[in-house]
Amino acid sequence: MVESSSSPAASLALSGRVAIVTGAAGRGAGRATALALARDGADVALSTHRSVGAAEDVAEQVRGLGRRAIVVAGDVSEPAVVDTLVERARAELGAVDIVVASAGGRWVPRPIEDIPPDEWREAMAEEVDALYLLVRATLPAMRDAGWGRIVTVGGFDAEAWTVLPEFGPVDYALGKAARHWLVRTLARHEAKHGVTVNAVAPGPITRIQPERVLDAVLGRVALEAYRRPTQVDVANTIAWLCASPAVNGAVVDLPGPEPGAVTAT
Repeated sequence: MVESSSSPAASLALSGRVAIVTGAAGRGAGRATALALARDGADVALSTHRSVGAAEDVAEQVRGLGRRAIVVAGDVSEPAVVDTLVERARAELGAVDIVVASAGGRWVPRPIEDIPPDEWREAMAEEVDALYLLVRATLPAMRDAGWGRIVTVGGFDAEAWTVLPEFGPVDYALGKAARHWLVRTLARHEAKHGVTVNAVAPGPITRIQPERVLDAVLGRVALEAYRRPTQVDVANTIAWLCASPAVNGAVVDLPGPEPGAVTAT
């Protein structure tokens, strides 16, 4: 079912919707998700912390699909940045229907005693505060509209992290596990308002080169040529969750063939 959303012939299930996607300029799931949502009909506000040029390139690809796009720069763990992002999205694209919190903390494997307090707080801010701020800024309008989709990128097995600290950072995993908890809790509260809240939790992903992501999203590149999952698999799953009214409170695992293998690629 998820795979069908990647078909060029897929219906525009998100036509007329407006989405915010954070981390939309990097090599991970954000870029692919912005393009997948645009493929399925949504206009997109792309958020990036530092890579404005790369985000503008993604915005041009979104526009090439016939959708509208804007780029807003800043750290979404900061309240003022999130307020600006949401205000600009509303003013330039319309009411925000979809929020995808893709941006997250850095992958720095080390024992807990070697994590400086400021870097611990930074990881929690990027993983937890950013999702909280995005929900806080957009959820009331979604409730009023009776329709909304909130999806975050979590981490496979984050709630039972067995990876040694020198291979998989504990602060990163804790942040992903907190995202999962918030998803399940919010989903129970918001279902009656027509708002679904879900997470996609990939294990190690194979990254398709940025210049090939659009073709992969449009089905012009066979994903079978890559070790799965790729960031496009993550994006297609997110797009499917945004189109579905039935899935709520789910953490959709994409572990891949070696779920215990954790790398920093």
